[in-house]
Amino acid sequence: MSNKRDIDVSKEAGLIWQVANDVLRDIFQRTEYPDIIYPMVLIRRLECVLESEINEIEKKFGDGISKMTDTAAAKFINDQLYSRVGFSNDSGFTLQGLKDEGEKSIKNNFISYLNGFHSKKAKDDDKDKIQDVIKFSGIRKHVDKLNTNNILYSVIEEFTNIHLEPETVSNIKMGYVFEELVRRFSEANNSEAGEHYTPREVIDLMTHMLDIDQRKLKDGELVTIYDPACGTGGMLTALKEFIEVNVNDKANVRLYGQEVNDKTWSICEADLMIKGEDAKVVNGDTLFEDGFPDEKFDYMISNPPYGKSWSKIKKKVMAVSNGRFNIAQPRTSDGQLLFTLHMLSKMKDPKKGGSAIAIVHNGSPLFSGDAGGGESTIRQHIIENDMLETIVALPTNLFYNTGIATYIWIVRNNKTAERKGKIQLINAIDFWKPMKKSLGDKRRFIADPDVQKIVQIHKDFKDEGVSKIYDLDDFAYRKVTIELEELDEEGNQLFEKKEVTVAQNALAQILKATPEQIKALKDKKNTKQASFSFELKKDSDFVIKNRTKDKTIEVIKVVDGNKLKLTAFINVPVIVKDTEIIPWKDDANKWLNKEVEKKWTYVSEKKGYEVPFTREFYVYQPLRELEEVLEEFGSLEKGNKDKGIIGNEQLLNELGLQL
Repeated sequence: MSNKRDIDVSKEAGLIWQVANDVLRDIFQRTEYPDIIYPMVLIRRLECVLESEINEIEKKFGDGISKMTDTAAAKFINDQLYSRVGFSNDSGFTLQGLKDEGEKSIKNNFISYLNGFHSKKAKDDDKDKIQDVIKFSGIRKHVDKLNTNNILYSVIEEFTNIHLEPETVSNIKMGYVFEELVRRFSEANNSEAGEHYTPREVIDLMTHMLDIDQRKLKDGELVTIYDPACGTGGMLTALKEFIEVNVNDKANVRLYGQEVNDKTWSICEADLMIKGEDAKVVNGDTLFEDGFPDEKFDYMISNPPYGKSWSKIKKKVMAVSNGRFNIAQPRTSDGQLLFTLHMLSKMKDPKKGGSAIAIVHNGSPLFSGDAGGGESTIRQHIIENDMLETIVALPTNLFYNTGIATYIWIVRNNKTAERKGKIQLINAIDFWKPMKKSLGDKRRFIADPDVQKIVQIHKDFKDEGVSKIYDLDDFAYRKVTIELEELDEEGNQLFEKKEVTVAQNALAQILKATPEQIKALKDKKNTKQASFSFELKKDSDFVIKNRTKDKTIEVIKVVDGNKLKLTAFINVPVIVKDTEIIPWKDDANKWLNKEVEKKWTYVSEKKGYEVPFTREFYVYQPLRELEEVLEEFGSLEKGNKDKGIIGNEQLLNELGLQL
């Protein structure tokens, strides 16, 4: 199959880009250009599709239409359009018509034209998708400014000259035109781009690593793809494209997504409409409201927000979670793992084929959280259920709005036989090329050959070079709580006085005392405070629990009304509590005996999981020789005339000072 990306969209995208730069410049800020250009591209494309379809309808039903009244004919054509393409425009205007009407009434006519677009509804109370796209795109709020500055007419005139007819611009090509515009505007406004735009090379890497090309799809076979934080929809359409190019272009690929930002959602919907995709994208917050509560998906791909607090919405999120986050919850300062949990809840039963996930995270989900805490428990669930397949460390400075380290996680519940019980880490931090021009924080990119190298390393599944293979338990550890007995400078055990309660119901087990002595201790009639000396039973629970070496004890008796209290001061070892992190595969007792110098007592333990990626790939760099360092210091002090370096001695001499 040919690569669809070979389709040339430079002409169409260039004409539209020129409208933004020539007409909107100096009147609107660059960040506002998309509010006008995106919806104009959409309605121009929709209009071209409508004109093409109306021509076909009139050819087919011309005789019948000619005998109808104008009202009946308009209704018939609209019904046909709803049936054929799912939308219509009943305003009576086209962009050419608006232009022909002139500038005098251009504002009101344009608003009527926008209001005239309608999409087919499955039910009467369904939202009008096209009207929602126009509404959330933001164009309506700019109409007054466009008109006041006398450029509304110019924008309309320019777009009438851009030909986007389906006969010459296919749905695929039109989609690439729109995607190219999104890319250009995202890069031009790079400070905000990362909010909704993932670099194409990262998307390509994620789509390839899902290994869909290893699957044999029949013609018409349904494949569902989902992105819970879909932004402008780039990941969804890229994954569908991958299936069509590399697996089967006749597969029935259905797209699902959810996006919280109204404007970004409108861009995504416009793109999907333009491409004629079989898609459903919900406008709303995935954490608050699951847009697809009853759906499970074959493949999921996402770059959710990370490092964002969810403390203020936690109560509401948990109230409507429907069990999605019952495994555990991450700390409220960073909610990115909530999206991972949400996607896990959307996985199909392995008996029904299972599911695969590709998701981008920063470094935090690898190691944050203590044993037994939210993040560790989530990692434990994923790893112990053998769903973590691969983690790839990406180069820094790949994204537009952050230069931090990022990682691709591949999670699936249908691993191949050779991968069962194993996890692959790929250190791809050096697979990058410098950008000719920085775009915000994006100073690097992964070239296509490097993408293919990483994909091949993943497929080879070998423990060599930048690829390491691990058992599941390699990432597990024990957090063991122990008590340490403190020693003095001479190595003798330190003791301290401690007030303890002497249990009245265990006096016979603690003290070497006669029944009469015990009875006297328990007597509440004698209210005078008194103390009694006894020998301790060295094998009693009291002695063992308190670790005392005292042979005798002074029991203090206090009677307050009808209450009796027995206490004593005993010498106990000075104990310090400590915790040790022990690899799960190691014997805890042997490890503690080897690593802990002081006498220790086991108290408790918790199981935790972390993926110390950086540590696993750390390569020791030996220190430089002392002579080399001293020589360099001497050179800096004296300066280096050949290299034009002014040293401290020379600088002080020039100032009339001496070292």
